[in-house]
Amino acid sequence: MIVEELAGQWLAAKTDEAAANARRLEIEEKLLMHMPAKEEGRLSHTLENGWKFTTTGKLSYKADIDKLQLLTISWPADARPIKTKIEADEVILRQIRSERADLWRAIAPAITLKPAKTYVTIEVQSGV
Repeated sequence: MIVEELAGQWLAAKTDEAAANARRLEIEEKLLMHMPAKEEGRLSHTLENGWKFTTTGKLSYKADIDKLQLLTISWPADARPIKTKIEADEVILRQIRSERADLWRAIAPAITLKPAKTYVTIEVQSGV
């Protein structure tokens, strides 16, 4: 059957993809031993063969927001390293759309719906 054939091809491609990704990461580690990255920011080199080799270092900043707010409460607002992000709550939007058509009609002009990527998972059952 065609679906079983395609599922087998998908599983093989997924295995190839995982192996290629592991190999790429291993090569990246070796490259970085020879051409270290900056802690933060981009660093470019032109190799002897003319290829451009670029590394981008990045630090991830996590903060205890309550403590940070207390420590910077007296700072000018434009200097405080805290921001508030307002965003739509997809869980509630989904609930309103499925359960409250009256509310959905009221807010629909402000909402754009578009299909997200559909994910496919295939599991090989043992003993089959």
